[in-house]
Amino acid sequence: MKIYRYIASKIQTKTVADRKISSMSSKIGLISVSLSIFVIIAAVCIVRGFRNEIRFKTSGYMGDIAFVSPGQTPINETYPFEDSISIIDDILAKPYVKTIHRVAYSSGLLKEGDELMGSYFKGVDNDYCFDFFSTCLEEGNLPDYSQSEPSKEILVSKTIADKMGYKVGSQVQTFFVKEGIDYRNFMVCGIYDAQLEEIDNSMIVADIRHCQAINGWNDNEVSTMEIVLQPKSNIDLCYKELENYMFLNLTDDDPSVFLMSVKRIFSNLFDWLNLLDLNVVAILLLMIAVAGFNMISTLLIILFENVSAIGLLKALGMTSSAVSKVFRNVALNIVGKGIVFGNLAAVALCAVQKYFHLIKLDPASYFVKYVPIELNFPLILLIDAIAIATIMLILMLTSAFVARVDPAKTLRME
Repeated sequence: MKIYRYIASKIQTKTVADRKISSMSSKIGLISVSLSIFVIIAAVCIVRGFRNEIRFKTSGYMGDIAFVSPGQTPINETYPFEDSISIIDDILAKPYVKTIHRVAYSSGLLKEGDELMGSYFKGVDNDYCFDFFSTCLEEGNLPDYSQSEPSKEILVSKTIADKMGYKVGSQVQTFFVKEGIDYRNFMVCGIYDAQLEEIDNSMIVADIRHCQAINGWNDNEVSTMEIVLQPKSNIDLCYKELENYMFLNLTDDDPSVFLMSVKRIFSNLFDWLNLLDLNVVAILLLMIAVAGFNMISTLLIILFENVSAIGLLKALGMTSSAVSKVFRNVALNIVGKGIVFGNLAAVALCAVQKYFHLIKLDPASYFVKYVPIELNFPLILLIDAIAIATIMLILMLTSAFVARVDPAKTLRME
């Protein structure tokens, strides 16, 4: 292997020194590989960033998996179930489960002057994890539902606050139409901005005791129970395991419930993410193909300009396979440099975007204010390995050229 590298380095040094056409071709190949790797890494980091942000927002608001009544969604104010499910403690003990929330929903009509607006009240208790809302809290404070009496504090979205003219401390007149009209007055303690249209347009966080009373439910009746998974847990795998566990362990005394994944609740968002994944695969294949065929052009030019050297090496006893290895080492050197430069440029740009948020987006269209980034270095190394392996496989095509070189003819020409 050392002799192949030595001859390859001499060929490359001679190419640069003589300023041949192959020198320019090598630079083009280097730039092509660098740009391809840059585009691939940037695309993967951006799409994974979008996936993480969407999951954080949807899971933060609805949980990752939810217990729901048969035939219902989590946002249900008609068919409650009792929260005394016998396997709750067993589910909480599983290593991938972070917590479980009790939630009750109730729909109401907001009134401010002549303005009317329909909304859903999400009732939560004092054990609710407000981590998601703390990250997107724009003004005010998180509510405190630890008092013995139902709290009037509510969290409203920035969208609702802007439409209705609410500010922190504003009184919110609300009408709930059930068997009769239930009028209640709340107070805005905080304003959040989730940047998800499904949430921001209609959702208000309130004390669960209000929602239960409005719906005419008992204290142990809920619309849903949200299962929050540990970060980085695979939702699909956890869902299947919990579904099987529930099927095998629920008793006749348990309420009739089934599980629903957040991917089904927000199916439109996750379908959009899957479409982005397909785009990334297309970019990956296209960029590697472009880099590979540019490298073939580069290597063929180098082979043409060194055809006499090929003939000499064959005359000295080297096989066509061995000569091909020499020139593949030349190509590997160019590919390696291109990948290093592409990595440095992509990681630098992604790091700047990750920490300084230079590239902004319209939250109404993209659900985030800026291009999200996830820097995953093991994944970047995997991309590099796949790119090198694929490009080198493509370059195996040049072996046919080396095999056709006749030492007698090339040396006679010299």
